[in-house]
Order: sequence, then structure tokens, then C-alpha cells
Amino acid sequence: MTEKNRTVPVGSGAEAFLAQAQALGCVRYLFANTGTDHGPLIEALAKAAKEDPRDIQPIVVPHELAAVSMAHGYYNVTRNPQMVLVHTLPGTANALGGLINANSSNVPLFLLAGRTPITEGELRGGKSQNIHWRQESRDQGGIVREFVKWDYELRTNQNLPAVVARAYKIAMSEPRGPVYLTLPREWLCEVMESTQVISEPLVPASKPQADPAVLEQVAELLLGAESPLIVTKYLGRNPEAVAHLVALAEALSIPVVQNLNYVNFPTDNPLYVGNQTLKYAKDADVLFFMDIDVPWEPPRRDAIRSDVKIIHLERDPLFTGIPGWGFPADLPVTACSEIALPVLNSIIKNKLAAGGGDKGKLAERRKRTEAEHHALMREIASSIDAAKNQKPINPLWASKCIGDIMDDKTIIFNETVTSKLAEVIPLNRPGSQFGTPPAGHLGWALGAAVGAKLGAPDATVIAAVGDGAYMFAAPTACHFTAQKYRIPFLTVVYNNQVWNASIAAARGLYPDGVARKTNNFPGTDLSPSPQFEWTAQACGAYAERVEEPDQIPGALERALKAVKEDGRQALLNVVCRNPMGDR
Repeated sequence: MTEKNRTVPVGSGAEAFLAQAQALGCVRYLFANTGTDHGPLIEALAKAAKEDPRDIQPIVVPHELAAVSMAHGYYNVTRNPQMVLVHTLPGTANALGGLINANSSNVPLFLLAGRTPITEGELRGGKSQNIHWRQESRDQGGIVREFVKWDYELRTNQNLPAVVARAYKIAMSEPRGPVYLTLPREWLCEVMESTQVISEPLVPASKPQADPAVLEQVAELLLGAESPLIVTKYLGRNPEAVAHLVALAEALSIPVVQNLNYVNFPTDNPLYVGNQTLKYAKDADVLFFMDIDVPWEPPRRDAIRSDVKIIHLERDPLFTGIPGWGFPADLPVTACSEIALPVLNSIIKNKLAAGGGDKGKLAERRKRTEAEHHALMREIASSIDAAKNQKPINPLWASKCIGDIMDDKTIIFNETVTSKLAEVIPLNRPGSQFGTPPAGHLGWALGAAVGAKLGAPDATVIAAVGDGAYMFAAPTACHFTAQKYRIPFLTVVYNNQVWNASIAAARGLYPDGVARKTNNFPGTDLSPSPQFEWTAQACGAYAERVEEPDQIPGALERALKAVKEDGRQALLNVVCRNPMGDR
């Protein structure tokens, strides 16, 4: 099927760009941090606002990391890629951390940057300000090229529709990811009478499906296993895949371990056994790794049975985008889990109906796994019970209180880093929790929560963040945008006044080192802690500082009242115990 073009009237290259962006049909917002390169786009957006209020809406975001994170969060809840507009070289540099996060999470978005004018007065839009000479780089796209699927500098308006359409199709084809377009001011200024836009069909490449013969091998390995184990990390980024994973685990009574970057498997399912891979993998005879990049740390084969069979199903099971990756696999399977699992389940169902599998073995394995699950739940409950009255506040208790106020409309963006949250609260609804992106550029969750609330206006959105992550997030920019566009969401800061991840790494590498013996970890202390509630209040938020454990439930109730009933953003600064005191 060929793509259909239609001609629309426009006045400039900038208007032509917006016309094609609107024709994609998925872009609702342009998260914008504008600069001197964006004059033509500002004029085009102003004109569009007068002519068609349904056109792409600009959202002012005063920091580029926050803007990219907002597009990231919006995609997480809508599956629609959005556009981020940044200023030439400086804006691209500021956006890089968010772009790294999106790339590692396979989140598609359009990063649009102006390009410092090329000409020196020969064309309209050429260099006209002092910064235009020193701001220009030889290869602006080189800054981001390692972290995008495709980058392109517009060189003429004649192929602009094809460029934008190609960017969309590349971003949305598996494995999905961000794309980068640079838009020179001269081309945006160019006078035009009309442009063709590509309206349909804008279809990404089909998703990879495993060879049916390979899925037959997978089914035989699982059916013949005595102690199989499923391990996953980000299967739940496609919520429809979760039910298929549950069906597979239930059919063969297979225990499931998950890293909770997403809700991949209901944590109240009796086949769920936590997030400790090696605890169960060391005794498994078949390991089924599915949508996971780092199954265990480090990738030593002697940590598991010598005769174990390892299946690794992923869109790129060799992880060709990672320079060094040494995990073993006997059967690497290239496929998208959401389309491979239904086929695999059908194969297994037919084999079971034909007499394959040992029903007694399956029943015994389920009984054993259920016992492990219930033991895990008791362990979590016991840890929370021991923590509930501790002062300073134990993060486990703060997490328990957040879990208690969750309902079917709650979505959590979790960047608590070393404070357990997802591991200790009930999570049985796909799409209800999103964890720190695999690349780990902190400062993501606050902006992501703002974007998610735009994409899911009926949801109750919570950003749970460590104090370090909160400061990374350009919080004033996030709170400003939330106030300006009346985006009510709740931020809970787990404030332990240190870089705890850095401390843990030092302790792990030097268990008998001077830093541990003296309890002195230079470069990790975040005290005296800022009054984070004042930052939020400056942008119109309801905010409280919470220092007593018994105050958390009431504070959450008041904060959510502000969010749900008053339509205000809210923040709780929860002062937690400082790990520097733990030896």
C-alpha cells in the first residue's frame, strides 16, 4: 500500500513542519524549551492556535531534562510518542540525560532541536545574534547519536513530509526508541504557499515473531523441566503481555522472579517469588529469561547449575546496542513477548491436552512455589511491622503507607533508588508502576509524572523520589509546568540526606575499608537538607514536611485531597533515617 499525500496551504517551513507533525495523528503536545532558533515555530504555533485549537499544544518546560521526561511519562500511559523542542546545542546537551533514559527504556519520542543558523545574512533566518557564531558545532547530532535510533538535519523543505514520517516509523518500529531532528532556522523561515503532507498509512515495521519451530523447542524444554524459573524485567511495558505471562506460569506452575521496572506479573499471584534471581536460579534446570537485559550480577556461569538450559527471549536477545554483554544463553529467541507468548501458550496447551507434562509434578511444584510466595509475603509484612514506629522514619513504612492509599486509578513513578517501594506494596495492575529507567540517569520521575497526568487525566499520579533524584529533576521547572497547566499530581520525597547508592557501592567494594570503619563516605552527604516543601509551595503546591511515622497516613490523605478535590499539585517531604548511621 502506497502512502497517501494531500496538499495543504502553509506560509512557511515552520508551518509545513507542524502540518506534517499533526498528520501523524499521535502528537498532542510539544514540550518546549524555546530559544533564538525558534522564532518561525513560535509564529507558526501562534497562527495555528488561532485557526485550529485542536492542533498540537505547546507546553512550556523551563528545563530540557524535565521536558524529555514528560514526553517519556506521557508515552508510558498512552503508547503515543510526543515531541520535545529544545534550543540548538545547549538545549540538546541539557536534554541528553532524558534521552539516555528514553533510549534505555525503548521509549519513542521526537527530540527537535534548532540548528544554529548556517548563513551570515544571505538568507532570512541567518546568523543575527552574537551567540550564533560560537554556538555552532560541526556535528550537533554527534552529541546524541549513540542514544537515538536515527538523526537527521533538515536540508530542504521539499522532503520535509518524508523526513517527519520516516522519523515516526523508525521511532515506533521495534525496538522502539527516540529520534533526533535538527531544524535550521533558514528552512523554517522559508516562505511557502503549500506543502504535501503524508497522512496515511504511517505504519511502523511489523514486530518480530519467533520461528514456530523455536517456540516448539521452548515448549519442550519447559514441559520437561523439573525446576524451571521465569525471570523478567520489562515485559510489562506492553501491558497486554502480562496476562499471557500469567497464563504461561499458571499452565506449568513455574515460579516467576521480576525486577519491578514495570508491573510484569501480579505480586499477589502465588507463583510470584520476589526479585532475587540467583536465590532461585542456582537450583533451576531451565531458566526462561524474558524481556530482561541483566539477569543477574555479574554474569558468572558458575553461579548457576552447569547443566542448566537458558532461554532468552527479547527483541534483541544479543543486546547489540550494549558494548559489553556476556550473559550465556543456549536458546536466544528474537521476538516481542506480547506476540510470541500467545503462540507459545497455544503450543503448550496442545501438548498438555495430548498428554504431555506430568500433572503430579506440576501440582507439587505449584505447592512448593506457593509456600515460597507466602514466606516472602510474611517476610515483607514482618519487615514493615518492625519499621512502622522507627524514628527517623524507615522508608519501608513510608512505602507501606503509599501502598495503602493506592486505588485502581493510581499510577506511581518510582525513583526511590535504594529505598524499597515497588518490592513491598501490592502491584497487580499492569501500568500502575514505572521504575527508574535502566540507564539510571536520575531526575526522571518528577517530569515523567507530569507527562503521565497529561496523558491519563483521570489517574492519580504519584512521583516517589529520593531527595537526590528530586534535586536532579530540575524540580522548579517541573513544579512550574504543573502549576502553569494545572496538572495535579503528588510528589513524595524519601529524604535520607545522602547518596545512598554511592555509599552502598563503596561498602561493597571495600567492606573493610577506611570509609566503612570510620563511617566517612566523602562526596555522599546531602545535609543540611533543603526545605523541599518550600520549592513546591513557591509554585502553588500544597506541601508538608513529615518527621513522625504516625503522621504519614494523615499527610497522604491531606495531600491527595489537594490533588483530587482542589486540583493542586502536592508534595510531602518525608524525613527518613540516614543510612550513614548503619554500619
